[in-house]
Amino acid sequence: MKSYFTCLTLLLLVHLCWAQETTLKGKITDSKTNQPLSGVSIRLSGSDETVITNASGEFELPISDAYENVVVTLEGYQSQKIFLGGKTTLNVTLKAGKAEESTSVGFGSQSKTEMTSSISSIETNDVSPSPLINLEQANQGKTTGMFVQNSSGKLGEGTTVRIRGGSSLSASNQPLYVIDGVPLTSGNQSNINPANIAKIEILKDASAGAMYGARAANGVILITTKSGGSGKMKIDADYQFGISQTPKKLDLYTPEEYNQQVIEYTLRSLSLDQFVTKERLEQWEASGDRTINLPNGSAVTLPSFYDSLNYNTDWQDEIFRKAYSHRANLSLQGGTEKLGYFASMSYTTQEGILIGNKYDRLNGSLSLDSKISSKLSANLNLNYFYSKDFRLKEDQDLGAPLQAIVLPPSDGYNVDNNYQLIVRSLEYNPLTEVNFSDNLGFNNSLVGSLGLKYDFSDQLSFDVNGGMDFNDARQEIRQGPETRDGAITGRSQLGEQNLKNYIFNGWFTYTPELSDDHRVSVMLGASYQESNTTSSYRVANINSVSQLEGLAENNPSLTTVDIPGQASRFASTFGRFNYTLLDKYILQVSGRMDGSSKFGPDNRYGFFPAVSTGWNISNESFMEGVSPVSFLKLKASYGLVGNTPQDDFLYRSNYYNIRYGSRDGIRLSNLANPNLKWETTAQMDIGLDFAFLNDRISGSVDYYKKTTTDLLFPVPVSQTSGFASVLKNVGSMENKGYEFNLSTVNVETGDFSWTTDFNISFNQNKVTNLQGSNLIVGVNAFLEGESAGVFYMRKYVGVDNVTGEALYDNGLGGTTSDWASAPRQIVGNPNPDYYGGFTNSFRFKNFELSALFQFVGGADLYYETGEFLANSGILNLGQLATQADRWYAPGDDADYPVLDPFQENTFPSTRWLQDGSYVRMKTLTLTYNLPSDMVSGWGMQYMSIYVGGTNLLTFTDYTGYDPDVSYFDPLDGVVGQNISRGIDNFTAPQPKIFMGGIKIGL
Repeated sequence: MKSYFTCLTLLLLVHLCWAQETTLKGKITDSKTNQPLSGVSIRLSGSDETVITNASGEFELPISDAYENVVVTLEGYQSQKIFLGGKTTLNVTLKAGKAEESTSVGFGSQSKTEMTSSISSIETNDVSPSPLINLEQANQGKTTGMFVQNSSGKLGEGTTVRIRGGSSLSASNQPLYVIDGVPLTSGNQSNINPANIAKIEILKDASAGAMYGARAANGVILITTKSGGSGKMKIDADYQFGISQTPKKLDLYTPEEYNQQVIEYTLRSLSLDQFVTKERLEQWEASGDRTINLPNGSAVTLPSFYDSLNYNTDWQDEIFRKAYSHRANLSLQGGTEKLGYFASMSYTTQEGILIGNKYDRLNGSLSLDSKISSKLSANLNLNYFYSKDFRLKEDQDLGAPLQAIVLPPSDGYNVDNNYQLIVRSLEYNPLTEVNFSDNLGFNNSLVGSLGLKYDFSDQLSFDVNGGMDFNDARQEIRQGPETRDGAITGRSQLGEQNLKNYIFNGWFTYTPELSDDHRVSVMLGASYQESNTTSSYRVANINSVSQLEGLAENNPSLTTVDIPGQASRFASTFGRFNYTLLDKYILQVSGRMDGSSKFGPDNRYGFFPAVSTGWNISNESFMEGVSPVSFLKLKASYGLVGNTPQDDFLYRSNYYNIRYGSRDGIRLSNLANPNLKWETTAQMDIGLDFAFLNDRISGSVDYYKKTTTDLLFPVPVSQTSGFASVLKNVGSMENKGYEFNLSTVNVETGDFSWTTDFNISFNQNKVTNLQGSNLIVGVNAFLEGESAGVFYMRKYVGVDNVTGEALYDNGLGGTTSDWASAPRQIVGNPNPDYYGGFTNSFRFKNFELSALFQFVGGADLYYETGEFLANSGILNLGQLATQADRWYAPGDDADYPVLDPFQENTFPSTRWLQDGSYVRMKTLTLTYNLPSDMVSGWGMQYMSIYVGGTNLLTFTDYTGYDPDVSYFDPLDGVVGQNISRGIDNFTAPQPKIFMGGIKIGL
């Protein structure tokens, strides 16, 4: 490994060139006017030698021999590659038309007319101004087929990305991220500096993803970072300042309403329900007396703490804050004909809107592109980042800041007594956790690639590259003796994880010169990837992480957990064949053979082929008179891609060390399944790409259907085995849907332009077969014939106006007040019916304005927070203001049941199931570009000043803070993440961010 990188690095510094003089002469003219064209670039293919035509369109180019290819290019005209065939005179006519941009397709690139796969591209200039530090969030709503959902508004939290729906129940559903040719295993794509990204491509169908075979079932996202340039050094710098705040505040109890609840809670606990009405509670609370006079002449004395409930604490103001962020970028780009370079440094510091939450990140990158000779070139890409994350407790855990909203608004806290509540002192105040604990996450990561390309000829080349994805993660948790978990002595935890991922690729590309009517390209290659992860964890009842780290292994106060390491290998071969006939008919055949250490000898290898075709209808002769049509192409594809288990070696029995008291032991970690094999997803795609009126209107329509078979699923086994389940290939799942993308140039004049981009995606997901092995977790389930993660719970139907009890559907057409006897029913779907985005961009002279609206429709959310915050005063907790309208006395027509002082079970039901649809103004940016003649006098190439915001407006009927959430317990692993969808459990909202910045170029 070291020798490989050393040799390639040395080659980057070697620059050899040679030439033999023979002169090619000629003239370039316009195909329509026959007039000579000046400024045309003529270059030998595979060489740096370039000449420019003079005013008469004439040129002279030194060549080594007359059997080479010459590339002729001019902006605004279609480029040509011409084989000389022994000629030393060349006259060329160029057709007007814009050059096509190439799209990365994995181990190569293709033009728009050649593409037969479903690939979406994201303009990176729309990403970099965003104040969001998470790359996935910055791309939300910008392209078809990619659904982005945030797990939480806390900084540093993960993001769920689904490309054309999830394809697995127990394996990962996240797409494969490939950065500069390196498939990531660390999950650090979120930390790539957006300002360094040159382009992003999303490979959505099997034909596009076939080059990544066993890991492409969930789609592939190719990220290419900026590379070296040429010419004098160009310096770009930008600074951004942001202010974040909570997007909304919930309408919670007033102190008076909470005190009324205390009175009701007391009376009902004494079985004095018959005296309770809402009007009496209001009168008793307003009197301020601790003694209540009942209508029957008796009196009740409220608990002694009641007199102290005279505070007015806004718990939302206590936990939310106005948060500030800063981001600075500096980049250098330039080079010579032989060596180009790009280097950048970026620092981001961002406060979260919840107290105690902060995220700092340092990014650095380096890219070198070397033309070692006319045949040999090399490139180096390095992306480094370091982050420090000031974390908070998990949303569902006591001490999480947002849980403060259920504390009594008429209670206060004593800063000098560890923030303990003054009245209800047994209730845990999250401010204690925030102020007397540390929860720090550290991350060091390096993603790099180093490659060579050798052109044997204009027709044959060989590429080889090596890549690495290194990640060191460390989490330090210290809970002081003032906290609940660290009581008396304090408690410290230390977790560390080290990941090393290596990748080697090599491939030949052959593009023989046939004729103008036939184009062929063949690619054949091989790949090897190796990934290793080691982890450790230790905990002790001491108040210092550094002391914890210094404890000897035999110290009786130390507890260590032996975490099994992870190790996997992939060995692959792949190939692709492309054929184009008459620039009209296109055929692509590709395939990849993958071998993985995750499976046993009998199922170790999988083959994933794909075929796709395209028809450029606009190039047909019968379309010549149809002037409104600029481009029209029909395409179709079919292929297979795969997926593997998250854990390694599950085909065999695995063991790990464990400690029983003072003795070492070995424990079985899983039941073996030697028949375990790949999940396979077969995907069909039919699409139409179009452009009208000289590309002023362009877009695409796609229909897809993908079916996953041999689903990996935890099948229940007898408890006598010591395990609850064993992983097997048992079922199938289907995703199908439509995608529509439309871009328009509405107005384009000298001073003013207006463009619009609209995209919408529809997806239907269904688990078609589980062989009877349904799985239920909380209120979600995997059920045959239903969408994955469907909501499966009791159906709440209202309140008995005589007794005040909650009523549930009994499944027989009637109701019951017995929650336990009411059957679970399929009541909702957390997966959206559709999602998309709508962007309008305006330019007037030096001003630019861009607005993106993002939307999600048809998704249900379960407001699990409501089980405590909106549950008729359960446990005498603070409530949403709506709960004051609950049932109090017979005859009340209420939506919420009576307060039950003895209730401990929250009784999950559709009472908290809501429509999670929303429309959001995701970003709004106004930019002013200072006049070039002004800034050039200051020694600058450009200067731009911008202001804007993110998550500025949200239109939704959802009760909670934010409909763009989906909490899951990290301890539930991948299966938990896949099944627990659409849950809001005291989950922090996405912040509303206002920002301003400046960009300069030197």
